Amino acid sequence: MKGTPLIEPLPGNDKDMLVTFLWRATADTRNVSVRWDANGNYLVLNFSRPDDYRLTRLGETDVWYKTLPVDKRKRFMYQLIVNGPFLRPSEDFPDENTMLLFAAAAQVDPLNPHHWLVNSLSPDVPAHVGFSAVEMPDAPSQPWVAPRNVRKGKIDKYQFKSALLKNEREVAIYTPAGYSRDAKPYGLIVLFDEKPYIDENIIPTPTILDNLIAENRIPRMVAVFIDNPPGDARDRELPCNPRFADFLNFELVPWARRLFNVTTDPKQTAVGGSSYGGLAAAYAGFRHPETFGNILSQSGAFWWTPPRSDDSYVAGTYDEALHLRDFDPSAEPNWLAKQFIMNPRLPLRFYMDAGRDEIDLTRLGRDILASSRHMRDVLLAKGYEVHYQEFIGGHDYLSWRGTLADGLIMLMGNTTETHEQGTTAKH
Repeated sequence: MKGTPLIEPLPGNDKDMLVTFLWRATADTRNVSVRWDANGNYLVLNFSRPDDYRLTRLGETDVWYKTLPVDKRKRFMYQLIVNGPFLRPSEDFPDENTMLLFAAAAQVDPLNPHHWLVNSLSPDVPAHVGFSAVEMPDAPSQPWVAPRNVRKGKIDKYQFKSALLKNEREVAIYTPAGYSRDAKPYGLIVLFDEKPYIDENIIPTPTILDNLIAENRIPRMVAVFIDNPPGDARDRELPCNPRFADFLNFELVPWARRLFNVTTDPKQTAVGGSSYGGLAAAYAGFRHPETFGNILSQSGAFWWTPPRSDDSYVAGTYDEALHLRDFDPSAEPNWLAKQFIMNPRLPLRFYMDAGRDEIDLTRLGRDILASSRHMRDVLLAKGYEVHYQEFIGGHDYLSWRGTLADGLIMLMGNTTETHEQGTTAKH
């Protein structure tokens, strides 16, 4: 890797390597910190252990540095906080004003050429847009994300109005190369969070599908990418919302079947997503196994439990005005796991993954890793086929862009195998 951070061996340690972050100071430099929290809460560690992430000036030079041990299999993103508020160690979650001050001082590493999540429409100056990205030397390869000299499918976009949800959104449809109305019906996958999942710089799903189909790793498929309406619609719709699951089953999938030559066989139909999207996929399968036979969950938010101000989820109804951030951290998590426990086994197959760094540092009860392991164990105990793996990374697309192909191969392909980032658990 060219540029910073510097990566070098750690003597006597075959698991970690030393990673050194650097900053070239100017006359007004007062302090510099690494804004890096591997579980996706990108400021929590800066508040709980600020000294661990604060750079030190090298003698009387203009060089500031911080060296940290990092697993040599990890992918991660970070920023540098220049002249941010001075912090003392605290176990309390930071207040909003302090969070905003830190966010305002954060910028990409000018010595690292690898930038991530750069929004070209952002009004901020380039130094404050996006993150810097690092792939450690032994990070598993992501062989399916780069374009190849293969036949390309195409993306068409539509506006879809839902009578059930009373809103409208963009839906993108991928059809593989050589798509024909007269062919044998194609497999179908429905994926949430359309924009990142069709962005070549985030998760290039069309390219991944092109490559997997060309290599005969999966059959030719049609993919439906569902965008989120404006505002907090994602937070209202994806977490185990029965009305949203019914929208998928009674409106969106029938519409896709009318327009495209896709299967009606649930064994050839998948639904998937990441975080809340992974949770939503599992819930869609639970509520409508007659449509979705395959569940692809990337870092699913299985810690979720209904908010304390509403009991209607159990009854299968939903209050549109409810704001789903109203959680009780002391409530027992894994609501969806309990639903699978209390009901007979359904004709569903699962691919699940989670990052080793996706642990809860906020004490808000939102632990992806622990809840994913719990969900996996519940499903296996109930007799479900579950393909599960853990990657060395956090709650971000850097890892998901690689594991998406794993999930597609395990669920829709003709082989099941052990992958570089973890093992396949099958029951």
